[in-house]
Amino acid sequence: MTAAPSFPLKSAVAIWLGQVLSLLGSGLTSFALGVWTYKTTGDVTQYALVMLAATLPGILLGPVAGALVDRWNRRWVMVLSDTAAGLSSLALALLLFSGLLQPWHAYVTTAVVSTASAFQQPAFAVLVSTVVPRQHLGRANGLVQIGLACSQLVAPMLSATLMEVIGLKGILLIDATSLVLGTLPLLLTRIAREHLVSASGEEHPPLLESIRAGGAYLRASPGLLALIGFLAVSNFLTGTVEVLVTPLILSFADVRTLGALTTAGGVGMLGGSLLISAWGGPKRLVHGVLGFQLTCGLALVCVGLATAVPVLAGVAFAFFFGLPIINGSSQALLQRLVPLELRGRVFAFTGTITGAMLPLAYTIAGPLADHVFEPAMAPGGRLVPMLGAFLGEGRGRGIALMFVIAGALSLLLTLLSTLYRPLRELEAPLPDAPSAEPAVSP
Repeated sequence: MTAAPSFPLKSAVAIWLGQVLSLLGSGLTSFALGVWTYKTTGDVTQYALVMLAATLPGILLGPVAGALVDRWNRRWVMVLSDTAAGLSSLALALLLFSGLLQPWHAYVTTAVVSTASAFQQPAFAVLVSTVVPRQHLGRANGLVQIGLACSQLVAPMLSATLMEVIGLKGILLIDATSLVLGTLPLLLTRIAREHLVSASGEEHPPLLESIRAGGAYLRASPGLLALIGFLAVSNFLTGTVEVLVTPLILSFADVRTLGALTTAGGVGMLGGSLLISAWGGPKRLVHGVLGFQLTCGLALVCVGLATAVPVLAGVAFAFFFGLPIINGSSQALLQRLVPLELRGRVFAFTGTITGAMLPLAYTIAGPLADHVFEPAMAPGGRLVPMLGAFLGEGRGRGIALMFVIAGALSLLLTLLSTLYRPLRELEAPLPDAPSAEPAVSP
């Protein structure tokens, strides 16, 4: 097979900037829709449904989308995905202008955007791996992570400000425009066919066979299976309270404060992404996973106990600073230990298992908050005599208790995981694994 033609650096940067712009626009709408839904309904469950719609379709379609991306033209997959997301924002804007917008419209359009993202993200990841020289892939992946962190850093604060100036209508129009602009580099840049489609003679195993092969390999490695289980449970605990951040903060502060705290988390994520890109993780990568998970668990406890905005900003920074290091270290472990011919299958299986925890957590978080913990911590609630002195009472204090419980369980999970020998000794390469690769951020 002849090598694919070289790809100009400025063209790669233009495509990357276009996708970052699309991410920023989607981040503006995601933040604004969550605030609008909660303020319109006053119901945590309704807000949680928006979060569920934003994650569940992508998780369910992820393996199928990845298989189809290997067969289709990646340029058009990305263009059509961005177009679908842009049309969804325009539809929401039209409903809002006509006074017909209802919360269920937000669920449907958010699900459409999630579906589009399930195709766009793997297409972009594969395109990056084909147009960027192998020796620069680490830097390119670092840029992708930095772009994601920047979208989280800028979008919440900007969205909170724009909500007061131009409202949800203006934000939806900005989102649609950003998605259109994000597709222009893809349409205008000359990209060789070798970068856009797989070789015509390349065979792809059936999806179910790929999933079974990945699962069988993990079952044969107790250490890897323990790592995946640890990440899945951690995702579930984090997801249970992640969906409740907005209701918690708005129970004692305004939207601008919420945006500032979310931005503090974005700064932390950016810092963690830069650190893992330059550092590569600790010598014993499993220590990076477990050590920074302890930090994240402690941060969740602090969120429940604190109401001072500066303290919460510091806690948000610390929590999100640790996430890229946990993700980067765990990804590097998989890259080192899993044979090359099985990596795609194992990664897809891993992503499905860990990703499925988020919609499950989102589904139960709202009802638990609305019907169990919030009533228990309301004035005169049954838990107020026991916990009121530490957490206070009234609106949002039941959610604060959920943060404390999730953080405590995360700390317990991490401490118990350090006692499991196969996980502790995971650094040793498996007999059929390739030689270790340098640790890179995902």
